[in-house]
Amino acid sequence: MVRGASIPMIFPLLALMAVSAMALTPEEAARKIAETYGVEVLRVREVEDGGRRLYAVTVMLPGGNRNDAFQVGTLTVDAGTGEPVPRLRHRPDGYELPPPPAGTVPEPTADRLRERTFGRH
Repeated sequence: MVRGASIPMIFPLLALMAVSAMALTPEEAARKIAETYGVEVLRVREVEDGGRRLYAVTVMLPGGNRNDAFQVGTLTVDAGTGEPVPRLRHRPDGYELPPPPAGTVPEPTADRLRERTFGRH
């Protein structure tokens, strides 16, 4: 017990330590995704969304004679459970996509693409 710390201060600290101890390592999350979906994991990055710890797992579909062979994509999974996090979020007024992970370049809007392609109008 921490000397001089009150009991109410200790409980949140213990809860945080328990959650951290239960969280998957990036390697464990990669192994779980590879086994569950039959993909090759290329990279795992830790990201945060609204205070929630997540992993952005970049995966590649296996080779073969399918049209989607070697396709690369990114799955977002909960760092605690390794379960996929839905990209669409339900809101009272419809759906919302999460913001792009920090450090990524956002895709240009259709107006910006037209402007780049055809010049200013």
